[in-house]
Amino acid sequence: MGVELLDRRVAECVGLWLAEGDNKTRMEITFTNNCWPLIDHFFKTIKKIFNIENFRFRIYTYTPNGSKVQIPIKGIRKRYYLHKRATKPYFILRLASVEIVKEWKKIVRDTLANKDFSPYVLRGFFAGEGNIHSGAHNNRVLRIAQGIRKKYIEDLLNQIGITKYSFYAPKRYYLIWNKKNWDIFAKLKIADLHPDKKERFWRLYSSFKEEHYSPNYLIEEVYKNLNSPKTTRELAKIYKRSFARLQDVVILLKKQGRISNFQIGSVSYWTKDENELIISKIKKKYLEFSKSPRLTFEFSKKFKVDWQSSNRRLKELEKLELVRRREDKKWIKTQAKKKITVIG
Repeated sequence: MGVELLDRRVAECVGLWLAEGDNKTRMEITFTNNCWPLIDHFFKTIKKIFNIENFRFRIYTYTPNGSKVQIPIKGIRKRYYLHKRATKPYFILRLASVEIVKEWKKIVRDTLANKDFSPYVLRGFFAGEGNIHSGAHNNRVLRIAQGIRKKYIEDLLNQIGITKYSFYAPKRYYLIWNKKNWDIFAKLKIADLHPDKKERFWRLYSSFKEEHYSPNYLIEEVYKNLNSPKTTRELAKIYKRSFARLQDVVILLKKQGRISNFQIGSVSYWTKDENELIISKIKKKYLEFSKSPRLTFEFSKKFKVDWQSSNRRLKELEKLELVRRREDKKWIKTQAKKKITVIG
């Protein structure tokens, strides 16, 4: 079962709060960050969860020169302070309520206990405490700042399949390496919540050199991936290889009799399912129209194309054993022997 949008947002905010909130106070929910989109995300989610008005929140803004940064939230109580050591404005969002804090901490516990939420919690936590580092010799690592080892952080990493990591106590951070871990971060969009970290992550991720597979490995991987129809271009994107290389692979698999292809317009769709037929939306309409016996010219009139075009499509459907032509020259739909997938 998929995770609902609000649940995902709540889980992200649990991660944000664990990273940048105060989990010791019983009096208020607080969240500190210098990235306004994260502050706004946290504010809107908490507001929606507890159904409370803007005036219940306070936001404290700290700037190196004491200037008043525009806060695009109406009705919220605002305070401005000078912090000379600040390199850029940062914000502290506060919501005072003993009862709401109790409810929020229960939400945090329940969210951490549900493994389905792990990617979203980690996404929030990484937005707060994560960073992306590149060094000498094209060395790229992911880091999560933390003063001491935390079991829930390691649980989150393990639950999404991250295994190559360690806690580096002198520098007070978790160090995550290995291309497969970057792949997991990319697939789950772990770095995407913070706009600056998102840009840096994807820039460094795209700089990884093209992975090299043995010929047999790539052939078998492509074959396994064809449980559902895919184009050569889609496969090339998945395996980060050229279109020509993947075209060679699928043609070889077809020659081996392991997969088949169906042409939709100018694009070939490949599948290993022997009991699957892939047709276009227009051919599906032809099938629907052929439930009653029809002459070719009736199809051309119905679909506003010339006789040759309709005849060609009907011949293609006949080849797939989806229609047949009777002795009176009329086309009629047949009982499909295979599963029909409509694409396009």
